[in-house]
Amino acid sequence: MATEATAGDATPTERLVDACYALDWHDVPPAERTHAVSLFTDFVGVVLGSADSVESSRIVRDYARSYGGGAASIVGVSEGGPPAVAAFANGTVGHGIELDDTHSGSSAHPGAVIFPAALAVAEAEGATGHEFLSAVVAGYELMIRVGRAADPAALYDRGFHPTGVCGVFGAALAAARLKGLDRSATVNAVGLAGSFAAGNLEYLADGTLSKRIQPGAAARSGVTAAELAARGYTGPRTILEGENGFLQGYSDEADLDRLFVDLDDGHEFEIARTGVKPHACCRYNQTPIDAVLSLRDEHDLDPTEVDGITVGVVDAAFGLVAEPWEAKLAPRTPTDAQFSLPYSVAVALVEGQAFFEQYREPFLTDDRVLSLAERVAVEHAPDLEAAFPDRWGARVTVTRTDGTAVTAELETCKGDPENMLTTAELDAKFRTLAGRQLDDDALDRLTAATREIATADDVEGVTDLLS
Repeated sequence: MATEATAGDATPTERLVDACYALDWHDVPPAERTHAVSLFTDFVGVVLGSADSVESSRIVRDYARSYGGGAASIVGVSEGGPPAVAAFANGTVGHGIELDDTHSGSSAHPGAVIFPAALAVAEAEGATGHEFLSAVVAGYELMIRVGRAADPAALYDRGFHPTGVCGVFGAALAAARLKGLDRSATVNAVGLAGSFAAGNLEYLADGTLSKRIQPGAAARSGVTAAELAARGYTGPRTILEGENGFLQGYSDEADLDRLFVDLDDGHEFEIARTGVKPHACCRYNQTPIDAVLSLRDEHDLDPTEVDGITVGVVDAAFGLVAEPWEAKLAPRTPTDAQFSLPYSVAVALVEGQAFFEQYREPFLTDDRVLSLAERVAVEHAPDLEAAFPDRWGARVTVTRTDGTAVTAELETCKGDPENMLTTAELDAKFRTLAGRQLDDDALDRLTAATREIATADDVEGVTDLLS
């Protein structure tokens, strides 16, 4: 699609905002609506599971309490907070255990940004479930298209975290729509969002908590941008494509055409291309974990009889989960471990899973895991690049001490839309995580509230149980 304006003097940014703003929940095909509701249910479960489980979530909830209450619910905080604060807190908590949703083509976590922003504003504005979901679909679409256009590998090369830097645009649009802003004010909100676009990869240097705050910061800033635009604050109508705009400033491989590809011909919604994580770690570790688990089950592998494990991945994975190598072999913190491919493969083979518990003590110092991690080698698999970034394949070969070897190659991981978790698996994940906060009766009520959100008069059936 051409990048020049085709309707009057509309800029590319305005064209994209117009197209995404116009999306309605009823435009989404039924199967994709079911998928979107599953993503929302999954997000709610992850937020509840994370709330008391990790230091980052406890800190941000304590911070949110300092505001003394407000119109939007915060997980585990009875008094709530202002919408921007609630979006910040719930986004940070939602990213706290690395189990929130992922979109491969943009290498982003849209749910941890868009759901908190939209939920906070929907609650404060008294929006219906239909209005909430329409805003969510629009926010996902804009955030992900910006990520595709920026090129996730190029963002990584510059040290940017795609979720943080791209998410703010989708959050601003979702918030603007729920606030009922007109076209001009909505463009201003998205333009202002560019001033808040932030998020970097320096957390990889020492395994600190800063990574988890970046979706929350994007959600908060998107809400703030919409609130400012509602009051008349202006932002550039060329924020995406301008000479000093986002794409030029953040990426060396930006392609403006990717903002619009298939936008006008019955495309599948980007929210439908978003997957659910079964393993509590970086998305680049998910397919290798699935591969090694399949070998474990099929060949009854005994970790003590493994001589070596070779993992082939795409080039973009190295900077996140395989470098620097010595640090990846001995993770110091849960964040370190979640971004270590050798650790993730080893703990999965030893324990048969790589859920939240496997990324904390006693496993961080478990000799069985660490000694096996030292027998892992990671190599570039050029043949997997053709399908990237929409497919994140992996090839795993396990060599036994008797010299025999077995190999598994997967095009994508469990939880991606093409290989989605079953209804039973989704429900088990939800109840396992949300059950850390709620009893069985409350879990049943929350499950019903999320699944029936499209026809709800408001979002309070969900938010009341979150807080």
